[in-house]
Amino acid sequence: MILLDANITQVKFADWLLLTRSCSLVSDGTTQELTPLNYKILCYFVLNPNRIVSRDEFISSVWENHYVDDNAINKAISDLRRILKSSDSAQILIKTHYKKGYSFVGDVEFVREIKVEDTDKRSSQASEENVQQDHHIEPILNSYEQEKSVSAQKKFSQIFSTKFFLSILAIFIFVSAGSYWFAKEPSPIQFESKKLSISDDSIYFSLSPSPSNEKLAVTKENVKTGIDEIFLIDLDTHKNTKIISEQHDSYPIGWASNSNSIYYQIINNALKVCEIWRADFKVSNEVSFKEKVLDCNSQYILSMVTDEQHNRIIYTKFGYRNVSSLSALVARDLETGEEFQVTSPNIDSYGDRFVSLSPNKEKIAFVRRQTGISQIHIANPDGSMQRKVHETNESINRVEWDEGSQILLWYEARSRQLFSYDMNLASLKKTSVSPNNYSNIVVSSDTFIATTKSSDADIYIYSTDAKTFKQVTDTKNNEFSPISSEKGFYFFTNNEGLMLNSYSNGELTVLPSALNMDSLVGGEFNKSDGLMALYQRNKIVLYKPDDNEVVDSFVIENRIVHLAWLNKTKLLLILEGSQSEQHIWTLDLESEKLQKIIHNDARRVFKTSANKIIYQDFYNNLHLFDPTEGTSQLLVSLKGHPYINWRYLDNHIYYTTGSDLIKYSLETQKETVFFNENSVSDSFILEFSVIKNKGLEKFILQIHRLRSNDVVLLERFK
Repeated sequence: MILLDANITQVKFADWLLLTRSCSLVSDGTTQELTPLNYKILCYFVLNPNRIVSRDEFISSVWENHYVDDNAINKAISDLRRILKSSDSAQILIKTHYKKGYSFVGDVEFVREIKVEDTDKRSSQASEENVQQDHHIEPILNSYEQEKSVSAQKKFSQIFSTKFFLSILAIFIFVSAGSYWFAKEPSPIQFESKKLSISDDSIYFSLSPSPSNEKLAVTKENVKTGIDEIFLIDLDTHKNTKIISEQHDSYPIGWASNSNSIYYQIINNALKVCEIWRADFKVSNEVSFKEKVLDCNSQYILSMVTDEQHNRIIYTKFGYRNVSSLSALVARDLETGEEFQVTSPNIDSYGDRFVSLSPNKEKIAFVRRQTGISQIHIANPDGSMQRKVHETNESINRVEWDEGSQILLWYEARSRQLFSYDMNLASLKKTSVSPNNYSNIVVSSDTFIATTKSSDADIYIYSTDAKTFKQVTDTKNNEFSPISSEKGFYFFTNNEGLMLNSYSNGELTVLPSALNMDSLVGGEFNKSDGLMALYQRNKIVLYKPDDNEVVDSFVIENRIVHLAWLNKTKLLLILEGSQSEQHIWTLDLESEKLQKIIHNDARRVFKTSANKIIYQDFYNNLHLFDPTEGTSQLLVSLKGHPYINWRYLDNHIYYTTGSDLIKYSLETQKETVFFNENSVSDSFILEFSVIKNKGLEKFILQIHRLRSNDVVLLERFK
C-alpha cells in the first residue's frame, strides 16, 4: 500500500507540482489529472527517488501482489513518462534500466499542511484527523458584495437523472455557429417563435442536433405509456418522425460525424437497465439498422462523442471512485471494447457531465460540475494537456466548438447570455438574448431552436396525520428553500430578484425584504432568537424576518458548501479548501473567527440535540461526530441512492431520495416510511423542511413538476 503522509498537500520536482488532494499535476499553468494507477506509480517514485525500482517491487507495492504482466507494467510506465514529458526539452524523469527496473531521477520536495494547535486542552486531545485551525475573517456591514451564486434549485440539475435531470432545471445548450451573434449583436437579441413539435400535450426535452444541422433528435414522452421516445425533426421540412420506441425510456446522446447514425441510451433505474445503442437512418429518416454498443451501468443520462478515425467513442462513465453520481470521461475502442480513462475529476465534484469533440478531432471540451459551480475544460482526446478555461456560478450544461476548432461557445440560462471563448486570444465575449421562457436552446447562424419550459417548482405541505398533500403555491415561478420557523415556514422565489414569502396560520404573504441578495443557496432558522442564517457562495447573511432586518453579514475566503446553526453564537460551515477538500468548521459570530473541527470531507451537516454533529460524506454515508471526544461513528449508509436530501430533528433523521419520505430513528435504528411515491404526478422532491407539533410531523416540500411544452423555432426580428 502506497501512503503519502496525510499532511502532505504538494510534492515539488523538476518543473512539476503534484497536488495530492486532487491527484493532479501542474506545470506552467497547465493542470494534468492523473488516473488512480498513474497517481500510485508517481507517489511510489517520489517516495523512492534516485534508485532502481524492480518489477517485483512494483507488483508488490503498486499492484499489491495481484497478477500483472510485463506489458501492463510497460504501458503504465510509458503513460506516466508521456505525461511528464510536457515538451521536447523537458527533463526525462523516469529512466529504464535494462533487466533491472526503473528509476525516478530528480530532487523531491514535500510541502506539508501547517497545523495550528487549539489552546483548548480538551479539543487538543481529539484525534489527529481533526486538526483545528484559526482564521480571521472580515465582516461587512451595510454593504453588498456583487457576487452571483447559483440558486438552490439548480443543484437539481447536477444530481438527478432521466427526464427530471434533463427537463426540470438542466438547460442543455448546443451552439454551432454562434460567433455570428457576437460579431453582429451588441444589444439583446429579440425573437419571434414558430412551433416545430406536433403534439400539444407532451413533454419534449434532450435536444440533439446532427453535425450537419439538418436534423434534430428530441425525446418526447408518450402520454399513453409514459415512456420517453425519440423523434427526428427535419429542420428543412419540419416533419416529425418517430425513430426510437423501446420498452424503456430512450434519450439521444450523440451522432456519427456523417449525421447518418445516432447513438442513444436506454435506461430504467428501477430495473437497473442502462444500454447504449446505435441506429442508422435511411434517406427518409426511418431507421434501417440498430445494434447495441455497450451496457453502461448508470442511473444518469450520458454524453458522448464519436471518433471514427480511431473507431472509438468518448463518453461520460458514472460510478467513478465508487460514487454513483461521479462521472469521468472514458474512451472505448468499439472493436475490442477496451477502455481507458481520459479524465480524473475530484471526488468532491459531480464529475464531467458533457463532452464535445472539435471538428479537427484534436481537442475535447467538457463541462465539469460541482455544487453551485460549472467549469469548462479542454484537453487532448487522451486526456493530456488539460486546462480549465472558464468557471462560473451559472449552470452550463453544454459547450461546443466552432467550425475552425478554435472558439468555444455556450449559453448561460439564468443570466440569458451567450458566451464565446477564443483559445488563441484567450478572450471571452458575451451577448444577451431576450427569451426567458425556454429551457433548451440550439444556436445556428440565423435561428435558435428551443423547447419552452417544461417544469417549475411549487411548495406543498404533507401532513402525516391525514396523509395528504396540500398545494401552497401554483405559479410559473420557482419557489425554493423552505425553512420552518416557530409560526410556520418561509420560502423564497427568484423572479426578477430574490423574494421572501411567509406561510402562517394558513395565510401566504410576500414580505418586504432588506436582504439585497440576487440569489441564494440555502439557510437555516434559529428558533431561539428568530434569526435566519442565509448563504450564497462565500457570503453569509444573518437576517431577522420579523423585523425585516439584516443583523450582520460576513464574507469568507472559501466557498460555502453548507451551513447550520451550532448554537446562538456559532455556525457550522462546510468550506471548500484550496485542494477541493470540504471540511467542517465553526464560525464564531462574535469573534469572527473560523475553526476547523472535522478534517473529513462532507456535503451536508447538522447539529443534534445532544450537541453532537451529523454530517454526510461524499458516498452518502451519515456519520455522528462527538466534539468532546473528537471521534466519528457511522450512523447509516444511504450510498445506494444517487440523490438524497436529509434533515435532523428530535433524535431522528428525515430523508428523501426524490419520490419518497422516510424517518430514521437514531435510538432504535428503525425506519418509518411516510410514503414511497408522492401523489403529485411527474414530480420530484428537491428540498424540504420539518415542523413537529404534539408528536406529529408536517413536511414543507419543494416539488418540481413536469408540464407539457413545445419545440419551437426562434427567428430574429429583422
